[in-house]
Amino acid sequence: MKSLRTLMIAALLLLGLALLGVPSAPAQSAPEIPQAQVTFTTIDVPGAASTVANGINTAGHVTGNYSEQIGSPARGFSFADGVFSLFDYPGGDDTGPFGINDSDVISGAASVNNFTGMVSFLYDGKNFKTLQVPGQQLTWAYGLNNANNVVGGYGTGSLQAFVFVGGHFKTISPPGQSFSVVASGINNLRQIVGSADGTGFLYNHGTFKKIAVPGASYFTAPEGINDDGIVVGTYEACSPDCRVHGFVMRNGSYLTLDYPGAADTFCVGINNAGQIVGTFETQPQVYHGFVTSPITAADFR
Repeated sequence: MKSLRTLMIAALLLLGLALLGVPSAPAQSAPEIPQAQVTFTTIDVPGAASTVANGINTAGHVTGNYSEQIGSPARGFSFADGVFSLFDYPGGDDTGPFGINDSDVISGAASVNNFTGMVSFLYDGKNFKTLQVPGQQLTWAYGLNNANNVVGGYGTGSLQAFVFVGGHFKTISPPGQSFSVVASGINNLRQIVGSADGTGFLYNHGTFKKIAVPGASYFTAPEGINDDGIVVGTYEACSPDCRVHGFVMRNGSYLTLDYPGAADTFCVGINNAGQIVGTFETQPQVYHGFVTSPITAADFR
């Protein structure tokens, strides 16, 4: 069982797919995708060896996880108005916050029982509420919306996606057979994004639509969606060299997003103001969080 510190780097599902041995998608030709024209602000927990930023709300408050030393367990943080607040899931082996809504409620997951199990949680800054798919040893919570509807994944071996609404878990299954399905983002319209065997999807009230970055070599992993329908995520392309890039998509039009000078860039969340949150890698296992300036529908021409 990998620790959350390892799994959360690529929004859990990316490395989860690789660890489970899901076949890679065939490489495509790599068309030119315009770069998103944004500015970056770096987020680093003071004194941390690595910082991973995963969620952002409309006020610009950010949540994620950090490691005090390379290889040490992940711990949670929130960042609001220039102040870091640090927290751990009670009794957890590590803590991986992922989403944050406009009430500053945080969703995430924590390894337990010496990394043999995983539970999910909602955290309001004072109290934790545990979420666990009935009968499942492993439950990962990712994004949430303002109604505290949560999406994520569960299972051992093959993975299945869920949405948690009204106190109940509902499984999300794209058409066809998939070995690994994870839902990662949900907006206030209850539109959901996620991945099935390395291919992205948008789930809109019973209807699935494929999301695949043109030229992606191995995977497209949508991670977040805002109320304007702008989707952010991560993909790998191998032209001219293999790197992980962020992407932004609206109505089938794509922009790529790379932190300047980074080896890899992961885009994970977007708020209704259009700010994108994510993580970039400078050297192996050294990560830094970032927030961008807003991106809007006008940027897709």
